[in-house]
Amino acid sequence: MVKVDIQRTGFPVTIGTLELWFDSSIENLRRFFNVDEIAQERLKEAQEKAKHIHFPLEVNVETIDNIDVKTVDAAFDVNKEFIAAQYDIIFGDGTFKKIYQQYPDILALEQALDPLGAAIAERIGEMEEERTEKIEAKKNEYLKKKAQKK
Repeated sequence: MVKVDIQRTGFPVTIGTLELWFDSSIENLRRFFNVDEIAQERLKEAQEKAKHIHFPLEVNVETIDNIDVKTVDAAFDVNKEFIAAQYDIIFGDGTFKKIYQQYPDILALEQALDPLGAAIAERIGEMEEERTEKIEAKKNEYLKKKAQKK
């Protein structure tokens, strides 16, 4: 029997007290670097669902009393779906639900996205440097062995 262990590519990311896993495989990195584009597509889908609701063009002191609670809820839901899409794209489907269950604060979760993305991008850069160093070491080792054979 032949057994080969495979280790997942990635690293843990802690948000609050929740530990998540960021998959840094090439397949997932494509999604990560296109998160805005993919999230915009999901935002369009959410807006399509809510297009029957009339969102006021301007909200001010005079018009605030005329705004329907359902309209506010619908606007909130569209924004929430957009934020949820970004977390789910980065960490996998269902992640936002898990985070929001523990931290039901959409504004805080939205504000965490930029520093989260920057920290993940930095870690990806570090991993790439490590990978490059390992490849260079293997290359040098191979060249040294090749030179010794001559």
